[in-house]
Amino acid sequence: IREDDGFILRFLRAKKFDQKKALVMLQNYHNTKKEFKEVFEKVNNPIVLKPLTEKGIMYMLQGASREGAAVMIYRPGLLDADVNIYDLMAYSVMCMEKVIEEEKYQICGVASIEDLENFNLSMMFKISPMALAKMNNIWQDAMPLRFKAVHLLNEGKVFDILMAIFKPFMKKKLLKRMHVHGSNYDELQDFIDPALLPPFLNGTGPSPKEAAEEWNKIIIVKNLNKMSTLNEEEE
Repeated sequence: IREDDGFILRFLRAKKFDQKKALVMLQNYHNTKKEFKEVFEKVNNPIVLKPLTEKGIMYMLQGASREGAAVMIYRPGLLDADVNIYDLMAYSVMCMEKVIEEEKYQICGVASIEDLENFNLSMMFKISPMALAKMNNIWQDAMPLRFKAVHLLNEGKVFDILMAIFKPFMKKKLLKRMHVHGSNYDELQDFIDPALLPPFLNGTGPSPKEAAEEWNKIIIVKNLNKMSTLNEEEE
């Protein structure tokens, strides 16, 4: 269990320096890592996630929102119907763990842009309510993150179904920070500089393929190096 100041500060910042709440989150973090092995064993063995990461389904933009938050692009419509949901969860945890290494994002938080075009809902019905509750617990109660906004695109009727599934597990604060844009991509430019957005979102930034490749170099290499170091220490 890490006890260095930098690590503890993540939890204090996430809870605006309320020490009791920060302690509860820290305990939840360690308990979740121990109890949710379906996810965290994969986090500790990132090579098994390579087939998923190569699809460019999820990646962080190389820049911040206008409010200073880190920005994640998520395109679930690119997922295969038979995707292992725990693989997806493990990759998202790896991404967030990397993001919050930077103090500015511990302070300014994280936002997401989620394009629901072609999203196949069938995968959602393979997840048990208990697993859903566990996954929501990771984001809302265990990870030292400050979620600033969720921007939904091409949501259509999918949004209503997803909300029916997830709303019982979501906190009111996060619900208030959800923004629905349909196919009006230009609205995103009030939130983030178009120079950072990919062309398919009417931006002038790198393509999803280029941006995802760059992000995966950071996330996969970082985790493989960490595992190599741990193995050397054990030897």
